[in-house]
Amino acid sequence: MADLPSDKVDEAKQVFEVFDKKYEGKVDSFYIGDMLRSLGLYPTQAECEKRGQTKKTGEKSIKVEEFLPIYSEFYKMPPKNFGTYEDFMEGLKLFDKESNGLMSLAELTQVLVAMAEKLDPQAVEEILRSTNTKDDAEGMFNYDVFVRALLQGPFPNEST
Repeated sequence: MADLPSDKVDEAKQVFEVFDKKYEGKVDSFYIGDMLRSLGLYPTQAECEKRGQTKKTGEKSIKVEEFLPIYSEFYKMPPKNFGTYEDFMEGLKLFDKESNGLMSLAELTQVLVAMAEKLDPQAVEEILRSTNTKDDAEGMFNYDVFVRALLQGPFPNEST
């Protein structure tokens, strides 16, 4: 089914069931990206929207049979498509004005809220909390430590 190993099909079905809040055998298409992220993948909003994710809840639903081919497509993508440690470091170095491995936490927050794949401020706060990212007395933080924590998942501050 969906050209995936049977253990991955089972895992995807379990995640789908968690998102099937009304136990109707369907999930709001708004949550396609969230389901993929729950399965350890890191698609962008734009990639998910190309495959049917909606911008608002309540617009459209999908069945597990429709989700499995989407999952299969992302599962088969090489990791490079999702952003690597090197990609993140290269991007954040642009904000490292003194080339010392530090950048302003306020600037990172502004970038995450205002550029490209915009996040809401609560999501940024959750990312910073879950990666245990705090600024120093000068408002700076070590972005290498942040990127490593971000990519390691599951996050150390989350309960299992």
